[in-house]
Amino acid sequence: MTDSNFIYKIQEAPVHGAGAGGDAADSALQAVITGLLQERRHVEVPDTIEGVPVAAIAPHAFAEQAHLRSISLPQTLRSVGAFAFHNCPELEEISLHDSIHDFHNGVVRQDRRLHRIRLTVHEGNYTVMRDILSDTDARLQFSLSLPDGEARLLFPGYDYAFNENTMARTIQFSISGSGMVYRECVRRRGIGFREYDRLFTRVIPDDPKAAAEIAADRLLFPYDLAGVHADAYEEFLRQNAAEALKHFVMQLHAGGGAEASDEAYMRLQLMAERGMITAGAADQALVLASSMHLTRACSMIISGRETAISLDQAGRVLSLWEGEDLFVPESDFPQEDFHGQEESAASEESSAQEEYPLQEEYPSQERFAARGEEREDIPAEDPGAGPETMARAPAVPYAGGDFLALEDW
Repeated sequence: MTDSNFIYKIQEAPVHGAGAGGDAADSALQAVITGLLQERRHVEVPDTIEGVPVAAIAPHAFAEQAHLRSISLPQTLRSVGAFAFHNCPELEEISLHDSIHDFHNGVVRQDRRLHRIRLTVHEGNYTVMRDILSDTDARLQFSLSLPDGEARLLFPGYDYAFNENTMARTIQFSISGSGMVYRECVRRRGIGFREYDRLFTRVIPDDPKAAAEIAADRLLFPYDLAGVHADAYEEFLRQNAAEALKHFVMQLHAGGGAEASDEAYMRLQLMAERGMITAGAADQALVLASSMHLTRACSMIISGRETAISLDQAGRVLSLWEGEDLFVPESDFPQEDFHGQEESAASEESSAQEEYPLQEEYPSQERFAARGEEREDIPAEDPGAGPETMARAPAVPYAGGDFLALEDW
């Protein structure tokens, strides 16, 4: 039987949760996808076929599809058979739900370009996530849509090798890379986000590029992210800005579709907005981005460099006002000498006011005329005026605005 491009069969099966020997009342019809009529780049498995829910993907159903790049599975799906997507060389992305309870071995085996899994969590069931991680040792990113937020977790790759010890007649195995320990953070019923973040020091020497992606993605999607780990991620990107920028720019050049480009631009924007792009790192990244004609990336890098300079200058000014950094020179005179000088200045000012009373600091010409006197304005700079005359001359009022300009001081 066929529907559109799918080959399928309708069968009666026990309802999920009922035993294998359940009654007829506990069984229902379900559709099982067994293959495709023609190869497609993007495949979206429907919820129902002929009104019957699609509950399973048969073993080898989509195996060795040479042109398949992405596949979307419905929420009605309960089981994915062994080697269902085996050896699909162009497969890059799978979208699915946590409704899958049976994810058999080898489903994504030999899918060398697979790098992103989109998982929508409804039931808090992470069985399918754990099974996918166990099925591949390659680097894999999970974009999680959770009931209370979003998270993006990158799991580094690792190498699992077997070595034959002929003298002892044993087979010994070795694991290199941090990918295995990162996978242990995923359980059937949850994810240890704090445990995941504490492993960051393990991936830095092992895979610096993966470390840059982990740091950026956790800051972009800070689901259950503690402050101490956020600071560590930010400090890593700031200290390794040149390498991180180069990696993100190269991701833009490598292609991978609009999704990969948007992801790289988000990481660049994060570093630009938080002032992580130093001048030296910006210069190197600009040379690389401009040679690839990545105008948008160049704009982000320049903006980030200006932000970093502004934040650095603001930090230096702020440090001058901190108590531990503020330098206050000590006085060359004892404190009592200052009190004596203040009292002496006050007595001199009092005697001067008695000798030259200034009830009106700037008397107008009309007030002089009312007293039968004439106002004698002394020029501000009179070569013939002695010190005593200049001291007695009334100040000429400022005829400008309300405030003095800087040059008037």
